Amino acid sequence: MQRRISLIPQPQHLADAGGETDLAALGAIVAPDPETTGLAWLLSDLLARGTGLRLSVQAAYDGPAVRLRLEGPRPADLTTEAEAYRLRIEEGGVDLTAAHPDGIARGIATLRQLLPAGALRAAPAARPVVPRVAIEDAPRLRWRSVHVDVARHFQSKDFVLAMIDRAWLHRLNVVHLHLTDDQGWRVEVPARPKLTETASWRTETVVGHALAEAGFDGTPHGGYYTLEDLREIVAYGRERHIMIVPEINLPGHTRAVLAAYPELGTGHGKGVATTFGVFEEVLEPTEASLAFARDVFTAVAEVFDAPFIHIGGDEVPTAQWERSPVAAELMEREGIAEVRGVQAWFTRAFVEQVTALGRRVIGWDEILDGGAPTEAVVGVWRNEAYVKKAADAGHQVIASPEPYAYFDHYQSESADEPLSIHGLTPVEKVAAWEPVPPGVDPESLLGVQCQLWSEYMPFARDVEYRAFPRLAVFADVAWASPEARAASPVLERLEDHLMRLDALGIAYRPLEGPRPWQRGGTGTRGRFDRPFEEHPAE
Repeated sequence: MQRRISLIPQPQHLADAGGETDLAALGAIVAPDPETTGLAWLLSDLLARGTGLRLSVQAAYDGPAVRLRLEGPRPADLTTEAEAYRLRIEEGGVDLTAAHPDGIARGIATLRQLLPAGALRAAPAARPVVPRVAIEDAPRLRWRSVHVDVARHFQSKDFVLAMIDRAWLHRLNVVHLHLTDDQGWRVEVPARPKLTETASWRTETVVGHALAEAGFDGTPHGGYYTLEDLREIVAYGRERHIMIVPEINLPGHTRAVLAAYPELGTGHGKGVATTFGVFEEVLEPTEASLAFARDVFTAVAEVFDAPFIHIGGDEVPTAQWERSPVAAELMEREGIAEVRGVQAWFTRAFVEQVTALGRRVIGWDEILDGGAPTEAVVGVWRNEAYVKKAADAGHQVIASPEPYAYFDHYQSESADEPLSIHGLTPVEKVAAWEPVPPGVDPESLLGVQCQLWSEYMPFARDVEYRAFPRLAVFADVAWASPEARAASPVLERLEDHLMRLDALGIAYRPLEGPRPWQRGGTGTRGRFDRPFEEHPAE
């Protein structure tokens, strides 16, 4: 019996021709264009791993084959046209065509989902058979990203590589790495060795929820990525046509920075933060702080090839600046009327530095306060009202509204749910999300991003539990057209997709609730509720 064709995200157009094609009857993977040779070998390796079938990669082949072809005028990067593809599977072979290598990469992701779920395993566990279909597809949104916070809790390089693979399978095109925060600094900067010597680890971590005040675990936590680690991560993403975007969060969320270089603040470093929340320690508005940022951005730009660098800019308290004679002198000199303007001063300086490195800035929506250069992309996290505010101010927007895209929120109201920060974002809510808010020009929306803040995700399995299956549903929201989503609701396809997550060994949350070993229980990982209130639009 032929398997039901169930894909996530849903293609724009899918026609089932009936029957199946055995890829073992094909003789090669044909990639005549050098730009697709790497993708062809990736496909060959993945087929060999999961099915035992090894197809050679050739530039030309006369017999039945998997053919990867670039056709038509070359679209610009980071456009929906660049990721469009056509996939036709017939008795005589597989034809995957696109105008851009990005489209070939997305089509391969679809082809992998057409294989039996067992083909996603790390050793041969399925036959290489696929249904005969004709698919024409392109994404709705240009930017479809998963944000991974490796600052609050450090995760291994291998876990980051695994998340890139998972993003690829779900036809996402960006992985955003949150590399710095109060609780740790995770990127090597040769010009600033104390960042890895001091700022990359903390002495201990709060037990349970930070607001529960249950004490600390007495266990050091830390880690960082060397420049070679980061080059590998970037190259791994590049091979799969996934952009890796680094975030260096300044001028707030800098307790770890100031533990290493207290002179960049008030000079009274309090150590790397061991609990979670918003801390008043910020960079002082000095030339030394700008020189520090320049050193960091320069090191980051040498490793990451994405055209964007994220500068953070969220949750920057002004209490320190209100008391600071340095900030007062700056405000007088620059004619800054309100203390919040000090953050805008930093933002303008960071934009200038990053632009000089040939990159564009992304910043959280607080950079709008006091004004931000229009060339800065705004990542909206508070709610959808800020999407309109940023778009009306002339910015391109990446929407990550907390009520829909924060996957550190609880997934149900059950007492069995493990410790999370607050909030309630069940998979059904993600599935119902319309990512383009009313009154917002769709062209101003660069795209969307789901967020995995890791305060209460100490281990990889904790991240996986929060991410999946919500990330799969998010990918459908980000890629599929409203018509395709309505015709084939993602929740009706999700059960089949869980078999793929099983094959990949992902510790996802079952739809009916957590497994016994995933439950929070009544101990330090037990559920802690506190009211969640959306940030009011300003």
